Amino acid sequence: MNLSLPRFFLLAGLFLLFLLPSCAPKKIAIYDTIPRGLRGDVVQTALAQQGKKYRLGNKGPDYFDCSGLVYYSYRQAGVSVPLTAEAQGRYGAEVPRGNVQPGDLVLFKIKSDDHIGIMVNYSDFVHASKSRGVAVDSLNLPYWRRYLTGFRSVLY
Repeated sequence: MNLSLPRFFLLAGLFLLFLLPSCAPKKIAIYDTIPRGLRGDVVQTALAQQGKKYRLGNKGPDYFDCSGLVYYSYRQAGVSVPLTAEAQGRYGAEVPRGNVQPGDLVLFKIKSDDHIGIMVNYSDFVHASKSRGVAVDSLNLPYWRRYLTGFRSVLY
């Protein structure tokens, strides 16, 4: 019986060790310089989805893929955009990096897949990541710089 009590505490300790990190709050970026108006509405809607899980083909509000987040965020602001990342990447007008504004689309080509997000400011964007769900990332990270293909604006 003495052996089962230490074993119980060991198992309970291991259980807590793995349980506690999964209960930790998710990091959610907060931005206080979001513009007012339509651009701000799109960005605020997208940012409000942070932490929601990725699911291929989903357009919200509980799960998103990358194009679904764009579609949902723009639709909530009263703007129609195409459904797929490929079509969204051709929609609107091309924007040079120096003229990017919050609410503009940021385009990536990762292997043979199109990926898309919404610019929050000049360097940060919100997107639906396969591994992390809806999250904010920076274009300053080497990974994103490597796959960046351009920017588009559907809000003139």
